Amino acid sequence: MQFQPLFEATDPIFKELASDHQTPAAEPLLVSPWVAMSAMQKNIRRGQIELALSAAAALLRNYPAKLWSRLAGIAFEDIGLADLDCVALVMAATTGKKFREQFGHEWRIASLVVTRMCAAPKCRGTDDLFIAISHHHELEALRGDLARETLTEHLSRVEGRAALLGASLAALHVSRVRWIGQVEGQRADPKELFAAMRVAGVGHRIVDLGEQGFRRTREALPILLPLVSQALPLGTLTVKDDEFPPVVIGHNRLPTYCLDAFSWEGKAALARFLKRDTATGRWLRKHAPTERRLSILAGGLFRVEGGLVRQRVEWPCAMTLRWLADSGFHNLKLSDPAAFLAMIRADLPKLDEVRHDVR
Repeated sequence: MQFQPLFEATDPIFKELASDHQTPAAEPLLVSPWVAMSAMQKNIRRGQIELALSAAAALLRNYPAKLWSRLAGIAFEDIGLADLDCVALVMAATTGKKFREQFGHEWRIASLVVTRMCAAPKCRGTDDLFIAISHHHELEALRGDLARETLTEHLSRVEGRAALLGASLAALHVSRVRWIGQVEGQRADPKELFAAMRVAGVGHRIVDLGEQGFRRTREALPILLPLVSQALPLGTLTVKDDEFPPVVIGHNRLPTYCLDAFSWEGKAALARFLKRDTATGRWLRKHAPTERRLSILAGGLFRVEGGLVRQRVEWPCAMTLRWLADSGFHNLKLSDPAAFLAMIRADLPKLDEVRHDVR
C-alpha cells in the first residue's frame, strides 16, 4: 500500500479514516452544483451537519470532482490553523479515489470528512489576509512596490521573516498563483518558496500541509497559511461563535444565506436587489461605479453573512486581519467602512424577500 509522502501509516489520520464511522443517510439537494457548493461551505462554517451532508451528497452524485476540490479549498479557507489535524484529514481524503477506496466507499469518506469539518473550530485568518492584501486601498503602494521586485528579493522576504503583509505578497508572486496582482512574465518558483519557509523556521508540518494544499488546489490560501502561523500565539485560544442574522428558509427549502455571488442563482438575486429602493442600493449608486456595484455588494454580504462561522478561534493577528478585510474588501476609501456593512446588515430582510423566491 502506497501513501502520499505527507502521511505515514502510523499517522492518526489513517486511524480516523479507518474508524467505525457510522455512515449517515443524506438526501441530496436538488440544486445546481454552484448552489450545492455554496450550501456545503456555508453550512460547514455554521456547523450545520445535516444541510452540509445533503449538499455534499448532491455533489458526490452529480459532480464528484467538484466535491473533493471544494473540500480541499474549505480546509484552508475556513478551518486552517484552528485545527491542523482536520486540514490533514481533508488532504488525505482528497488524495484520490484509489486512496479513498482503501478506507471504504466514497460516501463513507465524504460524510466522515464533512462531519469532521462541521465540528472543527474555525479560523478564517488566512482568507482575511488574502482579501486584505489583494484589495485594501491602503496597501496599494505596497502592492506596487512588490510587483517590481525580483524573485530573489521575494524569497529573501520570506526567508527573513519580513512583516506578514509584505512577505505574503512576496509569496504570492513567487508562487505564480492566480490572483488580482499577478504580474505577467514574472519568474516564479513554488518549490523554492516552500523551501524558504522552512529556512525561516516555519513548522515543517504546516509547510508540508501548505505545499500539499497548493499542489491540490493551486489556490493562494495554502501558500499563506504557513506565513500566518508565525503569528499564532502559544497556549489556549478563545473560541467564540459569530453573531448570525436570523435564518430565512426560501421556496427551495434552503436557507437564503446559501444564495450569494458564488452561484448564478445568488448573483441574479443580488442584481434584482440592487434595482430596489434600499439604503444599500442608494449608497452604492452614489459611491460606486456601475460595473462594481454588484461585486461590492457581494463582498459586503460575505462579510456580514456568508463568511460567518461557529467556533471562531480568536487571536490578535486573526482579529486584525479580519478588521483589515472588513474595512478594505471593496478597495474604496471610506471614512466609516463599518457603517456600510451595518447598512447591508440592516437591509438583509429586504434582500431575503428577493432570495426567498429563488427556486
